[in-house]
Order: sequence, then C-alpha cells, then structure tokens
Amino acid sequence: MITLLSPNYKAQEVTRGDLVIASTALGFTIGFGWLTTWKACRQTFQVYQRHGRRVFRNAYIIMVWLELLVCTIFAIICILHLLDVIPPSFAFYFTILTTWALQVQFLLQIIVNRCGILLTHTKKAYRLKVIIGVLITAVNISVYCIWIPARLQISQRYIHINEWWDRCEKCIYLIVDGCLNLYFIHIVRVNLIVHGLTKYKRLTHFNMFIIGFSLSMDVLIITMMSLRNTFVYMQFHPLAYIVKLHIEMSMADLIGKIARDKHCGLIAEGTFSSTITDGTYHLEQRFTEDSQTVLTVQQDIGPISKPRRMLRSYSTRAGEYQRELPEP
Repeated sequence: MITLLSPNYKAQEVTRGDLVIASTALGFTIGFGWLTTWKACRQTFQVYQRHGRRVFRNAYIIMVWLELLVCTIFAIICILHLLDVIPPSFAFYFTILTTWALQVQFLLQIIVNRCGILLTHTKKAYRLKVIIGVLITAVNISVYCIWIPARLQISQRYIHINEWWDRCEKCIYLIVDGCLNLYFIHIVRVNLIVHGLTKYKRLTHFNMFIIGFSLSMDVLIITMMSLRNTFVYMQFHPLAYIVKLHIEMSMADLIGKIARDKHCGLIAEGTFSSTITDGTYHLEQRFTEDSQTVLTVQQDIGPISKPRRMLRSYSTRAGEYQRELPEP
C-alpha cells in the first residue's frame, strides 16, 4: 500500500492518558449521538406524515442524516487510528479530512437553511447559501493543502504553518457560526417581532442562550489542540458537531412549535396594510390615533368590541387578497 509518508516520518506516541481522553470524548459522542439520532428519526417521521415521499427531497432532513453519517465515520476511524488499527497514510488523512470538511459544510448550511426560512426574499436566501458555501469550501481547500502534508511530515515548514493555520481556520468557523446565529436573531426581530408577532421573542431568547453553548464547542476543539499528542483533538470533532446538530434540531422543533401556536402575541394597535412587491414585504400601520381613542373609550365605559385588524397583501401575480391576523 502506498502511504506517501515522508522517509523521515516519526509516528507520535499514544499514551494511556491520550486514550483516556479520546475514549471519554467518544463516550460523550455516543451518548449525544443516540439522542440526536432519535430526534432525527422523530423529525423525519413528522415530515413524512405531512409530505409523504417528499421527505426524501427535504434539504434539511437530508443534511441532518448526512451530518450524523459523517460524524459516525469520523469518530470510528479516529479511535481506530489511535488504537493503531488504522496506520497513518495519505488515504487515511484524506478520508478523515473529507469527513471533517463535510461536517462543517452540512452544519453551517443547516444554520443558513434556518435563516432562509424567515427571509422574505428568496434571492437573498440563495445568495447567503452561496456565500457561506464558497467561503467554507475555500477554507477547506486551504486545509487540504496544508494539513495533509503536515501530517505526512513532508517538511518542517508545513508542520509549522499547520500549527498556526489549523487554529486560524477553527476561529474562522467560530466567527461564521456566531455571525449566522446573530443574523438569524436580526431576521426574527425585523421580519416578525417588529410587525407584532411577539410570540417569536421566545425564539430569539432561546437562540441567544444557545449561541454561547454552540460556540463553546468550537472553543473546546481549539483548546484540545494544545494536547501533547496533536491528533487526539480530532476525537472531539464529532462530539462538538453532534452537539451542534442537536442544538439546531432543537431550534427547528421550537420554530415549529411557535409557528403552530395560534396566539400571535401583542400586535400594535391599529389597522395594518402590507404590500408584497418583487418579493419585498412591507407592513404599515394606519389609524393609530383612532385605535388609541377606541382603547381610551373602552377603558372609560367598559369593554366594547375591538375593530378587526386586517393584513392586506398585494401581489402582481395573484391580485389583491386579504386575510385576518388572529386576535391576541
């Protein structure tokens, strides 16, 4: 078998302590993996009940199962390598790096998919997917060009560059992850909450809570890179991304739960009109003073029937239609 290892290649010693650390990470990966797999099965079944065989064309469901698959492969081949079952070679390093690249790509695209659901302009959602995809692919290509030669110990220069770049690209993923989550909070506030759908405040509060927990997984990987054995930290990759995936699936459950809630929250008083033109959604408030007068009279003389609030939408394709917002 052609390994492409350097003639001066020196295998790193794997101590008992290294195996204890790696085994602990593997144990947590298996535990979170079972929970995440069960949640994936439940969500897949729910989508199947609503849409039938179209579940197999659902991008979110496909990426969830692919993320679980690559995390499983990653965890298995990592521990087998540390146990000296799989020897070092170009094929091994290429395989593990490919599964890692897919891990990152799938997870970030799941977050992008979450943002795209709430974006009113489809072109903006598509543009976000392309930007994130191109950025992460570019970083992944650079890792292929540096990490594999460093692991094969082609030269000391590659090893030295990899020590710095490996940490830098982890920081890039951390920043991208954080920015996407903050952008999601911004979308919810601008497109939903400011228009009166205050029930989605729960979503922003939960997202702000889990941002720190999600980013701590990236910090965990960066921290583990300082271990004496420079390969042991790889065992923490599947753990971190399984936890991140579980968080994303919990977010999906919460979005669905809130969307099904008939209580829209407190909507600003008055009659609203909205216009959809070229995919852009506008919401305006009208007759605010009249509505405030009605509320004042109501407080003085007792309860009276509220004027119904209408959401008017105009579409260049479908013509004019109107629907009523649920009363809070």
